[in-house]
Amino acid sequence: MTPQHTYDSNGNPIGVFIPIKDWNSITEKYSGIEDVPPWGKNLIDQRLDFIKDHPDQLISIDEFIAELDRDDEV
Repeated sequence: MTPQHTYDSNGNPIGVFIPIKDWNSITEKYSGIEDVPPWGKNLIDQRLDFIKDHPDQLISIDEFIAELDRDDEV
């Protein structure tokens, strides 16, 4: 997948373009994803707000996977 990022006039990222072939593959793999219940949407919004307010607490995907692997070893 080769997403393209779009930016506003200040250089802030505002969107991502995903090729239709990739989008179709994602929606096929995760069919029903558009049917997120209201409580799920609220939880996602809360987590996004937390990330926006505390970007210093984000970890890379590699760190996240390593953490998951350590949890599996316990």
